[in-house]
Amino acid sequence: MPNTTEAGAPATTFDRLQTQATQSVSRSTRRLRDLAAEYRRLHREQLEDWVRMRARLDSQQSGSTQAGNAAAERLRARHDTLARELATSQARLKRIEVAARQLELVASYLGNPDPSVDEPTLTDVDESPAAVPLRIIQAQEGERQRLAEVIHDGPAQVLTNAIFQVEYLDRVIDDAPRTARDELAFLRTMLRDGLDEVRGFIADLRPPAVDVGLAKAIADQAAAFATRHGLVVEVEVDGIDDGLTPDEKASVLRILQEALQNVRKHSAATRVRICLEGGTFVIGDNGRGFDVMRLASGASHNFGLHFMRERAELMGATLKIESRQGEGTRILLSLPSR
Repeated sequence: MPNTTEAGAPATTFDRLQTQATQSVSRSTRRLRDLAAEYRRLHREQLEDWVRMRARLDSQQSGSTQAGNAAAERLRARHDTLARELATSQARLKRIEVAARQLELVASYLGNPDPSVDEPTLTDVDESPAAVPLRIIQAQEGERQRLAEVIHDGPAQVLTNAIFQVEYLDRVIDDAPRTARDELAFLRTMLRDGLDEVRGFIADLRPPAVDVGLAKAIADQAAAFATRHGLVVEVEVDGIDDGLTPDEKASVLRILQEALQNVRKHSAATRVRICLEGGTFVIGDNGRGFDVMRLASGASHNFGLHFMRERAELMGATLKIESRQGEGTRILLSLPSR
């Protein structure tokens, strides 16, 4: 008579270990969800503090005394610091929520293994059912984070400022009509600039227009950026279309778009040069630069640069960043060879 205990022991052990693994991931997921909820609550309280501080600042700015102006400047400094802290905490909260969703996916995969896979090879493990959706989630969340940052820094800020401007106009329009007219002119300009930025944002979301050729698309993108932001942009990319597939051309254009957004948001540059050096696509600026070693160590969380690196990897290219504080930045994309 066969020894069923011995024969069944390994399967029982494996089942128990798989159950423990699934439960462990599930507990971690619940804990991370609880932490995300607490982080979200604190972020909301901090945001409410910022709104109250902005209202106080707006109120103090209506005073004309020297002491009142000094108090308003101190409050403005606190207000700006809190705004930066809010942006940081919002980005961290997003990362926590992304991690929680990924853990949920892993727990689901552990609890529902694919019965058709008997003896997976090393390649099968790397391309497991969990790997593909995890990669998709990471890409989606990275793009959502980038879009959230663009909206927060652009349209959301314009609308917030416009609301406060309208509230101020409501207070002064009867007693100081000349001041009200000046404020209306300022508000009109601010909204027009905001609308131009939204239009540019929408244009960037459209599929890259590379059917006309990558060189032409790069030139059009550079001209639009120069006009919109008042920078000098030089372009010299003759021959860049040679040997690239349509998908690779689209990736190059997306990397350019992200690089130009980084120039706008971080560099304080006045000039940008886009060129082709051999088989390398180069985007350089004369801005303030930054510490590349700090970025490599993980101390800096620039989602735009990570986005460009991922795009480069997906098209089989490599991306290198050269920068020094006070000496500008160069993005070098080594194009795939054919």
